[in-house]
Amino acid sequence: MAKIALYGFGSFPVIYRHLIDVARTDNSRIRWCAVLTSPHYRKIINQVLPGEEILDIYRELPRIRGGSDISALAGYRGSLVEDIAAIKIARRKRSGAWVHRRAVDFYNLYKRFLIERKATHLLMSGIETPDAKTIIAVAHELGIGIIAPAHMRNLGGSYFSTDSHETPPAYAQVDEATRQRAAEFVRSFRQQPVPDHYRTAEDACREDDLEILEQYLPSLASRMAGFCRIALERPDLFDPDMIRVSVMRTFAWVRIPIRGFRHWRNAGQYDVERIDALPPRFIFYPLQYTPESSINVPAPYFVDQLRAIDALRFAMPNDCTLLVKEHPACVEMRRIGFMRHLRNLPGVLVARSNISSIDLIRRALVTVSVTGTAVLEAFLLGRPALALGSALPSWAVGRSARVGSLPRDLAAAMAQPPSDEEVIDRVARLMSVRYPFYYGTAHSPGEPMLRRDNMRRFWMALNDHLDREQRAQGPAAASRGSQPVAPAILA
Repeated sequence: MAKIALYGFGSFPVIYRHLIDVARTDNSRIRWCAVLTSPHYRKIINQVLPGEEILDIYRELPRIRGGSDISALAGYRGSLVEDIAAIKIARRKRSGAWVHRRAVDFYNLYKRFLIERKATHLLMSGIETPDAKTIIAVAHELGIGIIAPAHMRNLGGSYFSTDSHETPPAYAQVDEATRQRAAEFVRSFRQQPVPDHYRTAEDACREDDLEILEQYLPSLASRMAGFCRIALERPDLFDPDMIRVSVMRTFAWVRIPIRGFRHWRNAGQYDVERIDALPPRFIFYPLQYTPESSINVPAPYFVDQLRAIDALRFAMPNDCTLLVKEHPACVEMRRIGFMRHLRNLPGVLVARSNISSIDLIRRALVTVSVTGTAVLEAFLLGRPALALGSALPSWAVGRSARVGSLPRDLAAAMAQPPSDEEVIDRVARLMSVRYPFYYGTAHSPGEPMLRRDNMRRFWMALNDHLDREQRAQGPAAASRGSQPVAPAILA
């Protein structure tokens, strides 16, 4: 019988409260425990779980920093220092030694809790912080199954990754039906590429998906008072910038003029205005949104994307140009001097931000990104592509480049674009594990997560995932060979 530890970052405890309610309505035998990284939704989780099944970080993380005995890290999976680097913005001035000691405190606390509660699985919220990566490392060390819902980008729908790098589950298998669906998707995509989207068109228009569940969202005044309470409760953990972020999200009129000014300044920073002005041979590097967990978590080395840009321009052939294009959402957010700096780098040209990325992908010798969707789009189009970080795009392409071997990796990618058979096989594998649910933070515009039927689809998919995982690991798995195991519900 599974016991799932729920990692409750941000507003995800609201989602987990509804998940537990749905499970109990179905008389599920799954048992639950939870980690609360902040006290904002402490009350609603306390209503459905006993105190011993809840790890309340604000109450239980040691106030006196320990962690000096790093011998406890002997079994740590991966690199703790790299996981610490997953932080988006270090807003408070802390020494490296302080941060390292605090990370060891988290490691020890998570390990003790998961062992004591006898968790068999860990269901992750969005993986955005160093301590999220730490608890995943602990789960790997203890042999606890990771359940990390991941968005399928251009394919639509979601699947359950088994780590912090969007790796599809081991039970992904291909049969003739999924191969045919994949071939049709690839043909359609090449005729009319569909953008990266979080919900399929069918899901967005479902008439049975209109009912919104209880949001458990306190008033603005209550939230501000809550900030004061938690600041007093744990000043060592409270980040004052949380107040600024909350205000900026709540009052659009505060951020609109600031971002509008940046957009006005940044939109004119380009060298290539039109497709017909492109250099004859170029490598395409579309900038990613930063700071963002899509880079910080799987590839923190490239949080500063100038590292990627320098590595590429130093490794590219001498008759090539590195063409950089701003992420459309970052035109209004990137610091004003960044694009100006790029334009001053030898070997680099900046494309206008509203030029079609698909058109650039079709013309590029190779498309390169850290973990961006452009690599997946290039792969789907049958064009050369290379990822610098480990995520879904690198899984699709079949490899991640390394800085030390980048000249060889670029040459190999240019010389051997993916075959149609390779593209169809990878897409089919993803389709074999795809489910029609949305997974994201509560209280987002339109409230896509807290729709009654979306929550039901998520619950059904979770059960199906656990069942398929168990069958794949069971003693009969070897005798099945390559026989496909079809999911109960597919997008």
